[in-house]
Amino acid sequence: MDPSWTRWIISGFLSALGPAIAAGIVLSISGESLRGWLRRVVRWRVHPKWYAAAIGVPVIVALGSGAVLQLVGGPVEFASFAFDPVSLGIGILLGTTIGGGQEELGWRGFAQPELQEQYGGLRAAVIVGVLWGSWHLPLFFDPTVIHSQWPLQSQLAYFVGIVAFSILIAWVYNGSGGSILLAMLMHGTENAAGGLVPLDLERAIVEGVPDWVALAPMNVSHAVLMWLLALVAIGATGTGLLARREMRERRDSSTTRGV
Repeated sequence: MDPSWTRWIISGFLSALGPAIAAGIVLSISGESLRGWLRRVVRWRVHPKWYAAAIGVPVIVALGSGAVLQLVGGPVEFASFAFDPVSLGIGILLGTTIGGGQEELGWRGFAQPELQEQYGGLRAAVIVGVLWGSWHLPLFFDPTVIHSQWPLQSQLAYFVGIVAFSILIAWVYNGSGGSILLAMLMHGTENAAGGLVPLDLERAIVEGVPDWVALAPMNVSHAVLMWLLALVAIGATGTGLLARREMRERRDSSTTRGV
């Protein structure tokens, strides 16, 4: 079955709104402020270092995993690498708004702060990461998406890596005082950054079909690099992942605005 625009709109864009819709329903039923929740989506006045982290971490991991693939003889050629900031910027914008970033209204915008009040930042991030990865399971059974074509090691690396990425997004979300926008930006950048890797298409594509086995080392190293950076974040901030900063900001905002 070939992919279509209709199928992408339903399974790619609308389904990615699932966590946000679920969060909105729960907030409404519990009587919490939907306005306060949505206000954090436009919280853009945060320290520039959090923008650097939200964009830099996915880019570093993408390029690092591509470098590993080249080192092991995979179909990558960094001699042809040409950084195109315009294409990357467009990719990040699309990834943030309609290409997966919208999930963050539910994952980090709701689940992370709710869970970390009881379990702390790190455990909450791991729980969200497991739920996040499990929520993507249908992709591995859909013949129209690439995930179903990956070898087992790439599929396992995806789930292992997404938990580490959940920790890193939680760190940025908390550090920025609970900015859902920053979480969306980081998610969108992750989805766009893979396009930076200069694949040797003559070797990466065989008879019109991507050689996913040859690309597997990149997926595995991607997960490893995510975990290395997650461990650095944990080492720098502790297992709280700056959760107290997010909770303090949310409490102060509610007090100030009376919501």
